[in-house]
Amino acid sequence: MNEEISMILKMVEEGKISADKAKELIDALGNKSKNTEAVISKKYEDKFLRVEVLSNEGDKVNVKLPIKVIKEVIKVTGKLPISTSIEGMNGIDIDDLMNTIVSCLDNEVMGEIVDICSSEGDIVKIVID
Repeated sequence: MNEEISMILKMVEEGKISADKAKELIDALGNKSKNTEAVISKKYEDKFLRVEVLSNEGDKVNVKLPIKVIKEVIKVTGKLPISTSIEGMNGIDIDDLMNTIVSCLDNEVMGEIVDICSSEGDIVKIVID
């Protein structure tokens, strides 16, 4: 964006455009930048958080939650409403796990964020896509 502003200022210096026109162009550059940020954020908000669980007994659980909904729940409750005692997750601090997920959402991380394989053979994967 600095390059564009330099070009605009050079055009004013050369008398090709007026100062008012330069201000208008610079303002438009600022708005373009803000609109681009909004589009990027909106795209992330349209993604999903997938939780896949495969137990050693053959049970499968697949949950797909919209990022937008998760962020609203966090905004209202201040946390993800998840039980802190999940069978098969012994030795894993669920609060730390939830804080990691919230941090990933805040930083708009994409891809697999959790991959757990318990000693009993249970598998838990959390993916943002």
